[in-house]
Amino acid sequence: MRARLDALDARLRTALNAPAPGAVRAALGALTALAFFLLMMTRPLAQLEGAGTAARAAGVLVLTLPLALMLALAMRVERGNGGSPLAALLMCALCAAAMLARVSFIDRSAGDYDIYLASWLDRLAAGSFAEGMRADVGEYNVLYQYILFLITRLPAPALYAVKAVSFAGDALLAYGAARLAQRGGKANAAAFGAVLLLPTVVLNGGMFAQCDSLYAACAVWGLALALEGRPARSAVCFALSLAFKLQAVFLLPIVAVLWADRKLRLSDALVFLGTLLAVMLPALLGGKSLARIVGIYAGQTGLYTGLSYNAPSLFGLLETEGLDVYAYGNFGMGLAFGAAALLTAAGIRRAGRLCDDGYAHLAVLMTLVIVFLLPRMHERYFYLAVVLSAVLACRMPLLLPVAALMELASLSACWALHIPLFAASLMVLTAGILTGISFMQAGKGLSIADKT
Repeated sequence: MRARLDALDARLRTALNAPAPGAVRAALGALTALAFFLLMMTRPLAQLEGAGTAARAAGVLVLTLPLALMLALAMRVERGNGGSPLAALLMCALCAAAMLARVSFIDRSAGDYDIYLASWLDRLAAGSFAEGMRADVGEYNVLYQYILFLITRLPAPALYAVKAVSFAGDALLAYGAARLAQRGGKANAAAFGAVLLLPTVVLNGGMFAQCDSLYAACAVWGLALALEGRPARSAVCFALSLAFKLQAVFLLPIVAVLWADRKLRLSDALVFLGTLLAVMLPALLGGKSLARIVGIYAGQTGLYTGLSYNAPSLFGLLETEGLDVYAYGNFGMGLAFGAAALLTAAGIRRAGRLCDDGYAHLAVLMTLVIVFLLPRMHERYFYLAVVLSAVLACRMPLLLPVAALMELASLSACWALHIPLFAASLMVLTAGILTGISFMQAGKGLSIADKT
């Protein structure tokens, strides 16, 4: 009897760890999505209270689609890593857990959604696409305005649809992080899972209905594709990142380093500009003028005049009450532009010798240091630095303290942790110093990880 059980144990272990056919992985993903759909159909949802079965199914389907995307990308990660049934099951469990964490806040609407997004959606719902474009609804660029317009045409609660779009962005961001963390035939499952489960990422879309994952995903994909030798696609992604949000500029200086390193070409600048024009085209055809489209970001820069909006930055270390906000603001901008120039110059100087780890360091430094020094930053502007620091930690595990410091600082600024802003700002400063030391040592052939 024992011999038979041992034989069964050996066969079962072999079957679970052998490469799984694509149909098996697809079936596991489909079953996970179906189980989530059925669970949500039985769960009390405030926005669907009193709705008929068809309306409820439509609302739940909107929430299931991002999970289906997460599962599809997770299976791609596992296929590159061997794709055993056991690994596929674990990835399905991870995606389900990540989605359940997000829908825990699905009926919560707060902050920007209540103040801005809800009214913007009402205005877009009341008219045609052209009327929405001409009315200058909202402060977002036209690419996200298109998404908001489409949301108003869905047979599902607008709040759920807005959050579902962000969840889809989370999935794309996690897969881009996996590609960036381990370039080549395999993707890094640890980076995929870490980004999906980062509290900052979960809360950004799940609680606050923000769309930072969209611009961040495009930025991460832009860097990953450039390092994989796909410059035209990289240029498209960088352009889409900027088309979603102005915060993409925090990483864009790395484009100069990629060009100096022959990973981007001058012809890709035409692809970049062409993508931006293609994004603008529907709005232009709808009657919005080019000047009004281009002026969206210029208008955003004039909306805020304070030195900091709960951002764990340089100004979180200062007693800002009574300070001349314009003088100190210009001082901070000068420091930020100078730091951006120095980091870009350091990257260009190492062109041809900058490995993937070096680019990961540089990406973290740009998105951390520039935001840290700039005035008028909001707490969520460190979003991209948090994600990239997690990628760096997956590439170099001994830099995990950098990722932990960035996550804690970001989380304390946007949620209710008992960490004062001064301490959170010190955390970001420490993370920047550690990353900078590691980057300098890596340039000498020695990183913190190597030295340790």
